[in-house]
Amino acid sequence: MLNKAYSCLRAMIDCVTDIELWCRLYGLKLNADKSDVIWLCSRPQLAKLSEPAEKNLHLLSGTLRASETVRNLGVVFDQHLTLEAQARACSWACFYHLWQLQQIKRFMNDFSLQLLVQAFINTYLDYSNALLADCSVGVFKRLQ
Repeated sequence: MLNKAYSCLRAMIDCVTDIELWCRLYGLKLNADKSDVIWLCSRPQLAKLSEPAEKNLHLLSGTLRASETVRNLGVVFDQHLTLEAQARACSWACFYHLWQLQQIKRFMNDFSLQLLVQAFINTYLDYSNALLADCSVGVFKRLQ
C-alpha cells in the first residue's frame, strides 16, 4: 500500500511539474508562494502520508505546501470534504456583518435594515448552498 501512495504522490508531482513547464512556455509563472495543495482522501489514506513534509510538492520554482483547507471561488474545502470549514467561515462572515449592522441600526428604518440583512447575510447563506446537500447535521446546525 505504501508503494501505491508513493506512486500517487509521484503522479501528482509529475502533473504539477507539467503545468509549471507549460506556464513557463507561455511566459506565465506558477507562484508556489500563492498556491496550496490539498490531499482529498479518507483519514486512513491520509495517515499513510505521515510526515507533513511528504505532503508538500517540490517543484522547479519552489515548494507547494500542503494545507488542511483551501479556498476556491470563495468556498473553503477541507481534506475530508465535510465542508465544516465552509460552514465555519460562512457563519463567521454572517456574524461579522450582523455585528456591523448592529452598530448602524439606530440610524436606519426597519425596511432599509431588512434590505441590508438580505443583501449581506442571505448572499453568504445562498452562495454554494448546492454543495451542502449531503452535509452532516452538525454543519446544518452551524449554519442555522
